Amino acid sequence: MRDRCEGYRESARRAARWIAGRQKPDGSLFDVEAGIGGYYKVPYALGLLGFSTEAARLLRWVRRHHFTADGDFRGPSRKATLSVHDDWPTYANAWLVQGAHRLGQFDLSFQGAKYLLGHQVPCGGFRAFSAGQPYVECVGTSWAGLAELTVGNLPSAAAAAECLGRLVAQQPDPARFYFRMTTGGDLITDVTEGGSLGCYVDACRPEQIYFHPGIAMAFLCRWHLATGDAPALAVAQTIFDFTQRCREDVYCFPPSGKVGLGCALLASITGETKARQAAEAVGDYLVRTQRADGCWILPDVEMYRIVGDKEAPELVTDVTAEFAIFLGEIAALL
Repeated sequence: MRDRCEGYRESARRAARWIAGRQKPDGSLFDVEAGIGGYYKVPYALGLLGFSTEAARLLRWVRRHHFTADGDFRGPSRKATLSVHDDWPTYANAWLVQGAHRLGQFDLSFQGAKYLLGHQVPCGGFRAFSAGQPYVECVGTSWAGLAELTVGNLPSAAAAAECLGRLVAQQPDPARFYFRMTTGGDLITDVTEGGSLGCYVDACRPEQIYFHPGIAMAFLCRWHLATGDAPALAVAQTIFDFTQRCREDVYCFPPSGKVGLGCALLASITGETKARQAAEAVGDYLVRTQRADGCWILPDVEMYRIVGDKEAPELVTDVTAEFAIFLGEIAALL
């Protein structure tokens, strides 16, 4: 186990070195006009993996060029190369809130967390997309909830955890994990023809969007660690049990990274062997698919067909930062 985790750490550090080696003298990684899509996970990754100086330099640049007075990291004029990240007001901002807080950049983290509250709805979830979005889902709710927990906003984080609990409680089919709810808290199970991939994880099919159950499991475990909330841990266990029913690629596919983090957290709390083995499977997969120079490039599979150039610098940096974080966290937890 020790050798395996050391392999995870070395893989994560190699990725961090790859990112740090691309930093410009002013602290940036990309031009101002490129938006946040390529770097929003980078402060967290660099801070976690021993490059806090480089992370702080990047955040100083962010403070000068992108961070707005109301706490939005996306900048007053959004022209991101990866426009999808500019359309996600909660997910990308939540990563930056967490990364900044870990580095003691409290002006960024507290104001950023306040901005996120504007996207929380009555059911406790957070909208992932624009303010008019009629539903919430696991990604925005879990990561914004974790951002609020990180800065100590327990009421907001509690509401997010309770929202995810209701989402899991309403699941009608043990072979599916529906991940959308109305803003009033009702699970959405009506799916248009051909739209299943964007609405639920199908345990009977491979190449699913596994990060939805994974990110929910990770947040609920963090919430339990902070509060001792037993129901939240039970929900995380239920989600893990669902992943055990999924196809064999559930722990070895690019969206599996968040599953690996969730499983590692669950194993660290419960001591469950199956959860530890699942986290190891994800870690092994990430090490196995890392390029020799330290980065990762997404494979050419259906769910990534909408991505134009998979070797675009912003996308490669984004993926590399995320996978480095998961390897670093998994190594620390197992």
